[in-house]
Amino acid sequence: RPSLTYNNTRMAPSPSTTRADVDSWAVDRAFSLLEVWALVAAFSGLVGAWRLLGVCRAARAGAKEFLGTLPRLVVCGGYSSAAASEVWGLDLAMMRWEAVPALLCSRARPACCAVRGAVVVLGGLSPGGRGLVSTSRVEMLSKGEGAFVELPPLSCGAVYGAAAVAVDESHSALGQVLLLGGRDQNNRSTSSVRLVDLATGVCTPQADLLHARAYFAAARLPDGSIACAGGDELLSTGKMWGRPVQGALDAVWTWRELSAMSVGRNGCSGCVLSDGRFVVL
Repeated sequence: RPSLTYNNTRMAPSPSTTRADVDSWAVDRAFSLLEVWALVAAFSGLVGAWRLLGVCRAARAGAKEFLGTLPRLVVCGGYSSAAASEVWGLDLAMMRWEAVPALLCSRARPACCAVRGAVVVLGGLSPGGRGLVSTSRVEMLSKGEGAFVELPPLSCGAVYGAAAVAVDESHSALGQVLLLGGRDQNNRSTSSVRLVDLATGVCTPQADLLHARAYFAAARLPDGSIACAGGDELLSTGKMWGRPVQGALDAVWTWRELSAMSVGRNGCSGCVLSDGRFVVL
């Protein structure tokens, strides 16, 4: 195995050099290029890229170049003795949290997702009266902008504890979001699914969830289907919204049951791995 110590200034072998030395030079030369390590990092994924940081100087530079292309993980609002307006972004290349422009409206339990590179925050619980009240307010922070901007409120009314999933489309002005479940103004869990047009706030009803739920995990799978699991009352059931298994491309999307989780979960989050698996955290 070739050494992992490289010298970019090493001269090319002369015509009299042996084949073994030529092969060794070629390998050393290739592994001294950060472009090669950036490709290795891309195929290794986030964890693999971080492991490459300790291999050698070229590997570290290449891995950082790849990590710098990844979108940041963003945390919006929340609750710590009071509803928060703070927003933090995690730089995956440096593994360092950085302050992001704050929300215009402090809120706990909002729905949040990325739409066309912008961060969109919908609903939640905001200060009002003697405590927290549900809100229909919507905010968006576009890439490169220095502040959130207020968008039209949700036409369906206030909601909190819902899940938001961006819709893969390009014909609307600001983008569209699927708003799933959550709790309404009366603190009741709902099975509603609504397509939200961010430019107008209009919420168009879609096929309801099979069960009412809030505080659950949801994500869009590589084929466009929506998976969700868990929720209040420690639900262990899972659902998926998509075309019927044997349906045509233009078939009406429907909800169907997924295998139950081993334990019920409340207040969980979800994501999709690079191989398409849905993970509940």
